[in-house]
Amino acid sequence: MASERPLTGNSAPGPAGERRQAIAAAVRREGPASLKEQAERLVYTWPHLVIIEFIAAMLMLLSLIVMSWVVNAPLEGHADADKTPNPSKAPWYFLNLQELLLHMHPALAGVIVPGAVVFMLLPAIPYLDRDQRDVGKWFGTPNAVRIAIFTAIFTSIVIPIEIFFDEFVGVKPLLASLASMTGLEFLNDILFNGIILPMILMLGPIPVLLGLLRLRYKLDNVRDVMIALFTGFVVAYFLLTIVGTFFRGQGMHLYWPTDPRMERIE
Repeated sequence: MASERPLTGNSAPGPAGERRQAIAAAVRREGPASLKEQAERLVYTWPHLVIIEFIAAMLMLLSLIVMSWVVNAPLEGHADADKTPNPSKAPWYFLNLQELLLHMHPALAGVIVPGAVVFMLLPAIPYLDRDQRDVGKWFGTPNAVRIAIFTAIFTSIVIPIEIFFDEFVGVKPLLASLASMTGLEFLNDILFNGIILPMILMLGPIPVLLGLLRLRYKLDNVRDVMIALFTGFVVAYFLLTIVGTFFRGQGMHLYWPTDPRMERIE
């Protein structure tokens, strides 16, 4: 076991030696931390974290029980094969995909887009962003918060514009008239109407967003780009879910939630 030798001015003369002497004196004055002090600095998973999580879970369960007593669940009537609900909606966590089904080909909205996000985009992020600095932080770059806010605002504007355009103007009627004039109905139904044009409308705002961010915040690393893309994905997910939940009525047309024409099965 090596013994501790004091640092003296003879062994390390000059300002550097004086700094080492001051550090050594401070260490000798404070002494090594005892086992009790070390134990007080540590916070163990059991029982500290587990007890807190258990209490939080019990409080959440109690809150749900009290809410179930006070507020009646908004359940509809019993299922009736002779009376199909209009509209017939998916569970809330699939309403974003059902909203996409209104605007593009079913294979694209139900298989290709979610598959590309889950199996291509998300697994590729660690290979694209190889920077090890500030790993684990939500906003690890100086402009991350501003980029996330700008992206959220941009996405919140673009998504409703595209939904309103398809609802009141309609991409399909325009392409149908173009196909009837050119005689390319098959090409319109398979390519333009279902795949190519929806992909352009869905992916086209991304380079516009990145261009605006580059002009405003000078994107100089991959992490800022990943933060922008992921923020846009999350905001689009919530917006499509909200529109599908509260603003789609009979025939999956847009209605205000307070519109008296919004029918419910009681």
